[in-house]
Amino acid sequence: MNTGPIRWGIMSAARIAWRSVGPGIRKARNGVLGAVASRSLERAREFAAELEIPRAYGSYDELLADPEIDAVYIPLPTSLHHEWVIAAARAGKHVLVDKPFAVDAAEAVEMVDACRAAGVQLLEGFMYRYDPRHARLRELVAEGAIGDLRQINTAFCFPITRDPANVRLSTELAGGALGDLGTYCVSVSRLHMGGEPRRLAARMTVDPEFGVDFDGNALLEFEGGRAAMVAFSFTTSRRHFLELVGTEGTLRVDRHVLAPGETTSIEIQTVGGTVTELFPPFDSYQAEVENLGDAIRGEAAPLVDGDEAIRQMQVLDAVRASARSGEWVALRP
Repeated sequence: MNTGPIRWGIMSAARIAWRSVGPGIRKARNGVLGAVASRSLERAREFAAELEIPRAYGSYDELLADPEIDAVYIPLPTSLHHEWVIAAARAGKHVLVDKPFAVDAAEAVEMVDACRAAGVQLLEGFMYRYDPRHARLRELVAEGAIGDLRQINTAFCFPITRDPANVRLSTELAGGALGDLGTYCVSVSRLHMGGEPRRLAARMTVDPEFGVDFDGNALLEFEGGRAAMVAFSFTTSRRHFLELVGTEGTLRVDRHVLAPGETTSIEIQTVGGTVTELFPPFDSYQAEVENLGDAIRGEAAPLVDGDEAIRQMQVLDAVRASARSGEWVALRP
């Protein structure tokens, strides 16, 4: 069991690593940044200098071969997750991998199996799960603050620049609005409904030039006639919210997937009026890094583990299948 600081390596100099997760590792109570790798050694060195990382590599294999690295963060494009999560596991490295976890559930199963076979911890990077607002929302629902939870409405949408260099718009790299934005909406619906949808119906619009989905909606039906409506889009005006609707009120959160550094809130809307609860700035990226570090030490379980990642991918697969067929798709219990 590792009892010292977890020594982290970052595979890629992607923007999210530079701006969010790298700083989160630096602030973590149980982690240190040891190395970064990029396909461009120059880019890796620039990244290393910015975040004061002692070693920079010009290939991912060099990073995985570093005996002084315990865990890796993988923010590569989705189509590369399968290859490099498995490679990291075989190299004995624990893994934090960005959402969406994989291209599909079949890939996800292979990734999870590889990590289990190697005895390494695995965490999907749904950083929003660590936001204290979501724990509070679950408390409020359990306390009956809005009566019985019946519906969830959630959207994550913003217009995107049509840039061929953007990985979000690449079919080869498994881009698209569902994987980039809709996955949050599906995940948060599953979280607050406390289970899996029984069936779902979805539509998506695929851009004829780029060949990836730019826009979509899904209706997820849960036990007891409860439902979640989700919207995700690269084409509409900016919308980013979560509503939990009960028989006696509504809980509303704006920007439910939020970067660190801002004061946030929950609105509790009932017949008696609206009460707003405020939350101080919180670094969810730091929290997910610390969670994996605690899991490596045997002090906690990963909040978004391999089994959860597989279940999430199964729902995303069903969204795509329904959008293709125009029919409801049932999910196995």
